[in-house]
Amino acid sequence: MHTNIKFAGYFLAWLLLLNANDLFANGLENEADIDPVLFSMSADKSVVKIGEAFSIDIQCTLRDFSDLRLFPVSLNGEFVLKVVFPDGFVQTGGNYYHTVSGKLLRPGEKIVYRITGKFVSKPPSGKFMLLRGTKQSVEVGRFLYRGELALAVDDAEIAEAAARQTATAAFSQCLEAELMSGANGPVTSDPNASNGQTRGAENQYNHFVDYMVNVPSAGAYQVTLRYYSSAVPVLSVTVNGANVQTISLPNSGSWNIAYTDYTFSVNLNAGASTLKIAGTGGGSCRQDKICVTGDGQTCPVLSKVRLHWRTADFNRLNGAKIQGSNDGSVWTDIYTIGVNATGSWQEFTFPNATPYQHVRYAASPTGYGELREIEFYSGATKLSGATFGSDPNVAAMGWQYAVDGIVNASWHGQYVGIGAHAGPSNFVGISITGCATTCIKPAIVQTAGTNVCPSTNQQVTLTASGYSGNVSWMLNGVSAGSGTSLATANAGSYTASSSNGACTSGQSQVFTVTQAANCAATALVPKISSSGFPEILTLSIVADPANPGGWLLSDVGTVSLPAGYEWSYFIGSKWLRTGANLTNEPWQSSSPGRVVKMATKIGLDTLNRWPCPPEGCNYYYQNDAVAQLAPGARGGLTTFIFN
Repeated sequence: MHTNIKFAGYFLAWLLLLNANDLFANGLENEADIDPVLFSMSADKSVVKIGEAFSIDIQCTLRDFSDLRLFPVSLNGEFVLKVVFPDGFVQTGGNYYHTVSGKLLRPGEKIVYRITGKFVSKPPSGKFMLLRGTKQSVEVGRFLYRGELALAVDDAEIAEAAARQTATAAFSQCLEAELMSGANGPVTSDPNASNGQTRGAENQYNHFVDYMVNVPSAGAYQVTLRYYSSAVPVLSVTVNGANVQTISLPNSGSWNIAYTDYTFSVNLNAGASTLKIAGTGGGSCRQDKICVTGDGQTCPVLSKVRLHWRTADFNRLNGAKIQGSNDGSVWTDIYTIGVNATGSWQEFTFPNATPYQHVRYAASPTGYGELREIEFYSGATKLSGATFGSDPNVAAMGWQYAVDGIVNASWHGQYVGIGAHAGPSNFVGISITGCATTCIKPAIVQTAGTNVCPSTNQQVTLTASGYSGNVSWMLNGVSAGSGTSLATANAGSYTASSSNGACTSGQSQVFTVTQAANCAATALVPKISSSGFPEILTLSIVADPANPGGWLLSDVGTVSLPAGYEWSYFIGSKWLRTGANLTNEPWQSSSPGRVVKMATKIGLDTLNRWPCPPEGCNYYYQNDAVAQLAPGARGGLTTFIFN
């Protein structure tokens, strides 16, 4: 049987494609059919068993809007997708990953993303929810509902699966954030939360929750945090005030629809412990709950390495380090090698009492890798696991040669020209089998170009290093692309993260790309191409003196703001709410754009037509959600170009 559910919602930014008079005379009544991209989801099975593999396809098709009156030009078919998985589902393959992005250029063009996976436990619901955003969105914290696909999970194998689950994770405890007595964030209602409530506020990162965990035996346990965020949060995790971990969480991408689960490892003593999860920077993190699982068995303790150096530059081994990490991000020195290489097998034994999920060799300050082989041991037991290493490397001398089990070819990092990087940025290691629950955070290496200039398209190429899976790039906190390498002409602060199945790393260290000193600003002039109700929105566009090639948008209109309302500006795909006129809003390119201005009720979380919850319709869609500002008009619309 082939289950196929098609759906099409609306995406608020595409209100701009309607005729201005129709849009503002009729409010938001006709938006349900104006998303330029039509989405459908289908599964190869309508009923699945626990442990049985199945596939879901997401088809994205650019619709034909050639008859619209306002915009006779081609549509922008760029989008970002996020699928909220039901509890108990694990992705094992496919080309879909967290916040995958795509671009459709012609009506009828299609992209298909596949999710393969299985249920490892019985879910409360087999519902997969699809959300949609835009790739260029400056406000990445807003996704909109696009539909859902519900599968039935066969009960016949639940007992067997439960027995398997019990065998692999003897302990399981879930704790709701809002029920913990030690916390400083407000309790907030949320119909999508596990218990209908969460802890924390949207615009404050420095909230914490003390979870009182009680485990039967000492050892390593996995903690899965369910949370909401509108930017990348940075957390501190402590156990009884010690053993600090710093974790950079993936951005959940939503405060009003979808949560994200993130799993990390902690070592707990038998009995009661206080697990504190506190925001320390970045975006705010609204905590929903944690689930602690495991059998109390610790990861193996690394106590020995064997390595075989190449046949030259023996002094470069001296100063290399053996390191461990429990989050794939923060690395701790375990041992420093203090001798030169010999060109044959060498063995180093060292004291270490701390178990780590990931272990690696990091080159000395003058080293470039240069190993023929390396092995990691716990006592006499050779450790195995998923291998990883740094790129770029000298052609045909990749890091994989150092962990292939053969003393033959050597690994050598790039040592001349652009991309050369001596020191600990050259590394190779393993994520230990049966232990690692997190994935490796990438590093960034510049592999081509020196600096950038947008007016002449002078570019640099950035390459993600030392990761496994799919790479996503951010420029100044905004999505900038995906793939191992990124070619760019834009200056700014770049970070990268990797994802592999259900695992998503934290953001890399910031890599700064600079603009060429002789880069001249593009000789462009902003022009208003169309305006709907200019008495409501009067747009000013001036060059940004601090950002050559950039622009500043301001609203110099004089219309009064009604009591109880705030201005909502839709700038491209960004939703900005303010009590004053738009002032000096950055527009980072010379691409055409559009701005919509409305007066929306203060505190309104969404303009979607959500069903009213039991407590009433406050903060949900209401008939007076958008105020009428002029006869027949609920807002102003301006589109602009540069030439």
